[in-house]
Amino acid sequence: MMSRKKIVLLIDDSMVNLAMLKKVLQKHGFHVLLANNGERGLTLAKQYLPDIILLDVIMAGWDGYETCQQIKQHPELLQIPILFLSALEDTKNKVRAFQTGAVDYISKPFQEQELLARVRTHIELSHLRKNLEGEVAHKTEKIRTLLESLQLSYQKEHHLSELKSQFLRNISHEFRTPMNIIMGMTDILLEDTPLDDEQLHCAQSIKNSSHQLFTILTDMLNFSQQFSGELKHEICEFKLNQLVNEVLDNYLAKAQAKSLLLTTDIAATIMGKFKGNRRGITETLSKFIDNAIKFSEQGYVTLIIQPIEYKENKYWLHFEVKDTGIGIPVKKQATLFEIFSQADGSATRENDGMGMGLAVAKIFVENMSGQIGINSVLNEGSSFWFEIPLEVIDDTVIIDSIVA
Repeated sequence: MMSRKKIVLLIDDSMVNLAMLKKVLQKHGFHVLLANNGERGLTLAKQYLPDIILLDVIMAGWDGYETCQQIKQHPELLQIPILFLSALEDTKNKVRAFQTGAVDYISKPFQEQELLARVRTHIELSHLRKNLEGEVAHKTEKIRTLLESLQLSYQKEHHLSELKSQFLRNISHEFRTPMNIIMGMTDILLEDTPLDDEQLHCAQSIKNSSHQLFTILTDMLNFSQQFSGELKHEICEFKLNQLVNEVLDNYLAKAQAKSLLLTTDIAATIMGKFKGNRRGITETLSKFIDNAIKFSEQGYVTLIIQPIEYKENKYWLHFEVKDTGIGIPVKKQATLFEIFSQADGSATRENDGMGMGLAVAKIFVENMSGQIGINSVLNEGSSFWFEIPLEVIDDTVIIDSIVA
């Protein structure tokens, strides 16, 4: 397909100049339009939309400057390059030409090769600019469309996330009530009803399974509340030794059933009253101790609590649960605190669970502005730890400990 000839519009009130310029340009393949005054030049420019305009400065009626200004007032002509032709060599006239919208200035008498070079260069630059602007416009539109699609996708995903959170929240609430009844009735059955060995075993299995399911439902509720911003952070005053005793009491029988020694290594100085998220500490320690007992067949499970430092008007404490269990492979440790992550992901694993416990613990610790982590050696044991800041209500003893 042959490209069309480039259109050059000549505006000059000298017929001699028009004829000479037309001859040169036509000889080199340009289609030439002639206008002997500014008004006629504007009419032809609007009708043919030339690729370039050569404009004389000194003309009767509209001079070159006014003609250029008139042309530039029309949006469809705004990007057409205009070259001034003039015998005026002073800088003032050249500056005025550029100020009115010209892209170049050719002095008379002009040299043919110079004229052709400038005309071709500015036509090429104009076309390149148009192509670039078109490409930019196309890319901009494409980006805008993609952004709109991403926004719609995000809104849809956000809506689905809200629906999932609402579903989990509703399921957790609805299931927890009957589970509380099952656990309560099972306790009554075990405590107040004469049972033979088989019945006792069945009742105990019901109790253990119901407690496990209740824990899963609680984790589901915590997740849904966290993602919806409804997870409560209840700050209250408490004695740490009382909190520890309550947690250990819940797991003493479970540890004894596996002949595990459940011990503590708590700094004697931590005897005062603290202020913080009691529930978050209790839930995290419970999940650590439960896992330690679950994955240990012999040896011990030890709860360690030590003061670290005083920083930003808070006292930082180190909590750690150490066991002599199976340990965790290094490659598993990096994802252990992610939801549904399990140290033993095999289909034949002995311990049940959905892998939400440690992820929930991480949520609690981070909501308390703390840090959480693990140190583990395969076949030797693991130490799960977290460090959090707590306000100390009665701080005399712990200050002495940290300063010492």
